[in-house]
Amino acid sequence: MGRRASVTLALAVVFLSFTPILFRWSELGPTASAFYRAFLTIPVFWVWAAIEGRRQARSNLARTRFRGSDLWLTIFAGAVFATNISAYAWSVHLTSVANASLLSNLAPIFVALASFLLFGERVSRGFIAAMTAAVVGVAILVGDKIGLDRAELLGDGLGVFSSVAFAGYLMAVGRLRLRQPSSIVMAASVVVTALALLALALATGESLWPRTIYGWADLLALALVSHALGQGLLAVALAHVSATFSAVALLTLPVTAALYGWLFFGEPLTLNQALGAPIVLASILAARLAMIPRARPDAGGSGSTRR
Repeated sequence: MGRRASVTLALAVVFLSFTPILFRWSELGPTASAFYRAFLTIPVFWVWAAIEGRRQARSNLARTRFRGSDLWLTIFAGAVFATNISAYAWSVHLTSVANASLLSNLAPIFVALASFLLFGERVSRGFIAAMTAAVVGVAILVGDKIGLDRAELLGDGLGVFSSVAFAGYLMAVGRLRLRQPSSIVMAASVVVTALALLALALATGESLWPRTIYGWADLLALALVSHALGQGLLAVALAHVSATFSAVALLTLPVTAALYGWLFFGEPLTLNQALGAPIVLASILAARLAMIPRARPDAGGSGSTRR
């Protein structure tokens, strides 16, 4: 299963790597594009939930009741995920594809920080060092934009904000999965996400109707390739590969984003990006490793991350 899981993880990374490109190519505004990314996957997740329900019925497994606290936590998860993908979509439009992808992957650092502040979980010295290095790397990354390009600086800020929102989503889903199957959590939260993004798109006056068939094709690819296939294969792979290996593999996403930005949009790699990006990438990896509890040699591990 190890080789199959590695191939599954590799395919997940390939599908997820197209996310910023598809957002940039969309004929709609960032929020409207994010809405379709969630809305068009609702049937996929509901079919998944139905299949899991029938499987439980055939196995005579008792279904876990959806309590009131689970409902509110699901609403919260869907709302913060809507915030996450909307902020990320805007970031891709305002700053470089490389910066948007890199800064939106700071979630592991914010997860550990929130766990320490809200739940009193211990934070290792390694994590503190990694967080400090990440701050330095981000400062270098955006240092050439302060006072020069406010739009790009705002895009970088939205990239960081999207990672904060995704950290909240990860923590909420992690607690829900202690009591509910993944299929139920995804099927319920994606509806909340779609409704929140629809309301936001209408409030900002964004068009919800692509001009051409190519616009519809881009939205369908964003939903099925990036979200359903990318996130779905990632969930499957993370049940069988170690957190260390998955963390290293998923750190290729900002690298592929920089490559695609250069190939498709002619975005050159600046000196600040060349200096700051490796620091941020190494810091994210170090933070993830610091968050992984030491296990026995025969114990497995799994992790979770983004897009």
